[in-house]
Amino acid sequence: MNESFIQKAKNLKLLLTDVDGVMTDSKLCWYTDGQGNHIEVKNFESLDGMGMIFLRACGVRTGIVSRGSAPVLQYWAKMLGMDILYYSAMDKTAALLDACARFGVTPAETAFIGDDIIDLGVLNAAGFRICVDNAVDEVKALADYISSKRGGYGAVREICEQILKARGQWDDVVRQVAAGTFQDTRRELCIVKGVSKK
Repeated sequence: MNESFIQKAKNLKLLLTDVDGVMTDSKLCWYTDGQGNHIEVKNFESLDGMGMIFLRACGVRTGIVSRGSAPVLQYWAKMLGMDILYYSAMDKTAALLDACARFGVTPAETAFIGDDIIDLGVLNAAGFRICVDNAVDEVKALADYISSKRGGYGAVREICEQILKARGQWDDVVRQVAAGTFQDTRRELCIVKGVSKK
C-alpha cells in the first residue's frame, strides 16, 4: 500500500463499480420461466457484499454502474444498502458525473472498479482507478490498484478492506463486529435507468 493509495483512500467519498467480471466471475447465465421469460441469474460473493457494507458504514457512498438491466441487481444493491444503481448505462462516465452531482462530490473523490475496455473512459474520469486481477491489460495499465483476486472471488472485499485499512477504519470495524455493536444503517436506493452526458 503506497502513499498515493493511502491518500486516495482517505479522500474517497464515493465508490462505484462495474458488475460482470468485478462482482461476478463474468459468466452470464439465463433461465426460462414457465411463461417463456428469459431471466438473468448472477452469482455474487457474500464477502464482497460485506465489504461494501463495511465501506458504506464508514462513510463512503456506494453504487453500481451497469450496461445491463438484470432485475437481480436491484435486489443485490438494496441488500447492501447501496446509494445508487445505474441500469442501461451505455456511457459509464456520464453515470459517474451524474452520481457526483447528486451526492455533491468531485470525480477526484470518486473510485471506480472495472475490468474491461468499456470501463476505460470512466476509469479515466475517476480520481481513484481500481481493477480486479482478471482485468484486461489496458485497464491494468491505468489502475492505481489491482486486486490480487479475480472478480467474483473476493476481489471487491479485498479492495474494500485495503481502503478501510488505509483510512485507519478497518480495526474499528473488526472490533464492532466482534462486539456485536456494528451498525448497518441502510439508505434508500436511487435507481437511474439510462444516463447520458448533458
